[in-house]
Amino acid sequence: MLTTFKKSLRESPIRSVYLGLANGFRQFKRLFIYPKTAQVGVSDYDVYWDTKLDTNIGQLSPWRRKRAQIFTDLVSDGDRVLDLGVGDGALLTYMLERKKIEAFGLDVSPKAVDFCKAHGLNVVLADINKPISDFLSGQYDYIICSEIIEHLPDPEGLLNSLRPFIRKGIIVSIPNTGYYQHRLRLLFGRFPLQWVVTPGEHLRFWTLTDFRWWAGQLNFRVTRVIPYEGTSGLKDAWPSLFAAAFVYVLQNNRAS
Repeated sequence: MLTTFKKSLRESPIRSVYLGLANGFRQFKRLFIYPKTAQVGVSDYDVYWDTKLDTNIGQLSPWRRKRAQIFTDLVSDGDRVLDLGVGDGALLTYMLERKKIEAFGLDVSPKAVDFCKAHGLNVVLADINKPISDFLSGQYDYIICSEIIEHLPDPEGLLNSLRPFIRKGIIVSIPNTGYYQHRLRLLFGRFPLQWVVTPGEHLRFWTLTDFRWWAGQLNFRVTRVIPYEGTSGLKDAWPSLFAAAFVYVLQNNRAS
C-alpha cells in the first residue's frame, strides 16, 4: 500500500514537492543511520569490488558521470592519461568516447583488470601501495587519482612518487569531510559517513582548507578546485560547507 501511495505521488501534480521532501528526509536519515550494505571487517578488495559493483559494472551512476565529465573537460585531445585505481574502467571508457586521448589504467584487483581488458582497455595489475615506478612508462599529461588517496595509508608517498611522471598535473577527487552533513553527524555523535561496505575503506580525511595546506606541504600547487557534488545552489557559493566532494588539479611546485 505504501509503495502504491508513493508511486501515485510521483505521478501527481505535486511530484516536485514530493521528491524534494523525500530527498530531504533521506538526507536527514543519513545523520543517524549506517549503510545497510555494511560488512564490518571486510578488507579484501575483490569482495569490496564485487559488493559495490555487482549490478552496475562498467556503468556510471549520475554522480560518477558528473565527475567523469569534469575530468574529461580538464584533458585535451592527444593527452596521455593514466587512471590509478581504474576499477571497472567506466571512467576511462567515458573519457575515450569524448576525447582522443591515450588512456591507461592500474588496479590492484585481478577481477577489475580482467573486466577492463575484456572491454578493450589498456590496464595493468598493480598495487599502488608499493613502489609505483615499476608500473609506469614515460610521462603522462595527467594522472588521475579518483577517490583513491583517502583509501591509502601513505598518500604522501604516492603523490611524491608520481611527480617525475607528470607533465601537466595530477587530478585528485576526494570527499569533503567539511560537508555540512558530516559536521552534523559529528554533532550527533557519529563519525562522517563516507563509506559503503566497511568503515575501514577510508583511512585519511580532508576538508577544503586541509587539502590546500596539505598539498602545499608536499610542494604541489592547487591550480583548480571544482565542487561536483553537494547542495544545489550553495555548493559553488560556499563550497567548504556545502560541497560534498571536490576535484583538485595539482601541479608540481618543486624544482626538478
